[in-house]
Amino acid sequence: EETLSVMRTNKEALLTIIEVFIHDPLYKWALSPLKALQRQKETEDDMETSWEDSQDEYEGNKDAARALMRVKQKLDGYEDGEMRSVHGQVQQLIQDAIDPERLCHMFPGWGAWL
Repeated sequence: EETLSVMRTNKEALLTIIEVFIHDPLYKWALSPLKALQRQKETEDDMETSWEDSQDEYEGNKDAARALMRVKQKLDGYEDGEMRSVHGQVQQLIQDAIDPERLCHMFPGWGAWL
């Protein structure tokens, strides 16, 4: 609870740091093997390549903006559309962490009856 409380108190600083990733041209530090292969085989002119890069950047920025919004919601205490206190949010996180439905997705072969 203390950690979440400190994070909520300093949420503006945290969000500012995270927001940098939306505008960071190096948000992807490595190419996927498929993208690397595509770039090696490209024979098209530079105009088409730069257009594809700008499309990739747009998609990445959209993903980063979505992630930033979710972090902001969590720091504000919103879970499932309702506002929660620090204690309430921590209790929800604990319940989610011990939920058998979630655990069985994380650990194949795990069974609550074992």
